[in-house]
Amino acid sequence: MSLVKKLKNKVFTNSIWMMSEKLISIFGLIFVTSFVAKYIGPENFGKLTFASSIFAIIQTIAMLGSENIIFQKTAKDRRLGEYIIDSTKIIRDLVYVSLSLLTLVYIYLFADQLTFVFSVATSIAIYFAVHDVYIIYFNAILQSKINAYCNIFALVLSLIVRYCIAKFQLAVELLSVPIILITMVPFFIRKYLFSKVRIAQGGVTQEKIDRYRKFMIGVGRKLVFYSLSVAIFTKTSQLFLGIKSQYDLGIYTVAMTLGNSFYFVLVAIISSYFTQIYTEKNFEQSQNMVAKLSVVIVGICLVVMVFFAVSGVYIVQWLYGTEYTSVNDILLFTVLVTLFSGLSTVAEKYLLKFNAYDYLKKKTLYLVAFNIVLTALFVYLWGLKGAITAILITEIMSFTVFNYFYKNGIVFDTQKRIFLLSTYRKNTFND
Repeated sequence: MSLVKKLKNKVFTNSIWMMSEKLISIFGLIFVTSFVAKYIGPENFGKLTFASSIFAIIQTIAMLGSENIIFQKTAKDRRLGEYIIDSTKIIRDLVYVSLSLLTLVYIYLFADQLTFVFSVATSIAIYFAVHDVYIIYFNAILQSKINAYCNIFALVLSLIVRYCIAKFQLAVELLSVPIILITMVPFFIRKYLFSKVRIAQGGVTQEKIDRYRKFMIGVGRKLVFYSLSVAIFTKTSQLFLGIKSQYDLGIYTVAMTLGNSFYFVLVAIISSYFTQIYTEKNFEQSQNMVAKLSVVIVGICLVVMVFFAVSGVYIVQWLYGTEYTSVNDILLFTVLVTLFSGLSTVAEKYLLKFNAYDYLKKKTLYLVAFNIVLTALFVYLWGLKGAITAILITEIMSFTVFNYFYKNGIVFDTQKRIFLLSTYRKNTFND
């Protein structure tokens, strides 16, 4: 396929826009939070991360698995996706606000003032992220360029504010402002644009709200555990490390931020091409498509690993300073974690094609239990290195063994196809 034809392909073009949007988000995260990390040092940054880990888990619970349902349903029926977005607002609000307030009370009572201030800012920022499901909607309708434009504006604004705070040596607490802006600004822009492009104009009737709310609660009870897996695999290590050593947690967080910084590329490619995989009716064809997608994920991760092996030391020094030099000891391992996390995402999204909600619920329950026990033991014995080892083993198990019990091992079959030449003889992605 020529480059011109590829650029005309809506799926390919959407992948580029999704990667751009996620790249902007990652830059915003790194450049806004690195200034905070450098200023307050690894130990205080560890305290902030401990609070952020709790809010991230609350975010996942509040979403009730709706991010996966919204994407899948919108890709198939745009109007249905809009109904689900409208119907789940109140659920997300009630769950997130109630749990966040309890968390903030705990932090206020047991942490220092600076950590509490940044925790409040983080909770506000994540509140907007919880309600910014419009980003999923625009990705699903292949309009990721809207997300990219929104995030560019928010990033520029946040960096200007951050620069002014540093330039005029204002109170460090004011760094809370760019933390909030990075999610608040794109939320309001996307919300406005959603109201203009939605098909189901005039709002949703109470009857439909009740119907789809019941649907989401029913499906969400199964999917929320699946969604929690993504958060818990990383956050379990942070929580156990936070209890053992705030300093180690600060180092771990920086390493995971950098090692996971290219995950947006994997998500963009996976999400865009799954719009085709979900609509592919030929089983053999879909199996090969998943295998080839997995090879793409591996290739990208190997390139990133080489990049960090060569330049990781300089990047850490430039962004975070000399206090964070020990990040380099575990940086390449965090890239491996991202590799298997991406491969696991491919497998799990593929299982959703077969409506494997019950299986994913059971899988995640067992996997989370495995992860908690493994992380608690490894962190107790080996601290920081134990934490990164535990999450790596968990991601490998999530990608392999824990997927093999569904429908006579269809995931194992896709993985075997990675090594078969017959998989690559014919292009299985639609042009």
